[in-house]
Amino acid sequence: MTRPRTAANRAADAGTGRPSLDHGRRARHHLGTAARHRVVFAGPVGVGKTTAVRVLTDVDAVDTEVPISAPASSEDRAVPGKLTTTVGIDYGIWKPTEDLSVALVGTPGQDRFGTARASLLAPHSRVVLWAFGDGDQLVDDVRSWLDTVASPVVHRRMAIAVTRTDDGANAARAALAPLLAEHNVPTAPVLAVDPRDRDAVMRVVCAALDLPEGAR
Repeated sequence: MTRPRTAANRAADAGTGRPSLDHGRRARHHLGTAARHRVVFAGPVGVGKTTAVRVLTDVDAVDTEVPISAPASSEDRAVPGKLTTTVGIDYGIWKPTEDLSVALVGTPGQDRFGTARASLLAPHSRVVLWAFGDGDQLVDDVRSWLDTVASPVVHRRMAIAVTRTDDGANAARAALAPLLAEHNVPTAPVLAVDPRDRDAVMRVVCAALDLPEGAR
C-alpha cells in the first residue's frame, strides 16, 4: 500500500532545504527494520526512483527530496518541470509475502552524491538501473551508469528499467544488447517500466532479485 508524504511533510521541509525532524525519526525506525533482501535504485535525476519507492513500499516511505530553489548543477535542471531533488536516500520496505521483506533504497542521481551512492552497494544488494527510453540517450546513459557502478559482481545482480518508451522492452533490449555483452551481462533483464505503476515496479524488482513474479 502506497503512503505518499503529506503536504505538511513537504511544507516542513521546504523552508529548511533538509528533511524534517519527524522525517529523521521515521528514517531511523525503518532503517532499523530487518529485511532479507535489499534492492538499490540507481539512475539519472528525474527518472522516477523516488516515485518507484513510494509506489511499492508497504510502510511509510522515507525520502530526502527537497525543493530545487537554486540548482547546484545542470543535473538538477535535467527534467523540465521537476521541482524537487533527492539529496540523500529514499527508503521503503516491500513485503511480497508475510515471511519476506525487501528493503527499497533510492539513490540520488547527481554525480556530487556518488560517494553516498557507492556505499549502498553492499555485497548482498541487488540493483535496478533506471534509464530514460525517449530520445537517443538510452545507450549512453546506461553505459555511463554501468561505468559508475563499476563492479562485475553488481552488474550480475542488476535489472534495467526503461521509462518513457513507446517502443517497449524488446526495442530497448535490442538497443542495449551490444553494450550488455561488452560488460559480460548479456542476459541482464531489460524491462519497460512506468515508475507510477506498482505492478510494473514489482516486476523489475522481482527480476533483480531472481524471484518469480508469483512471489508478490
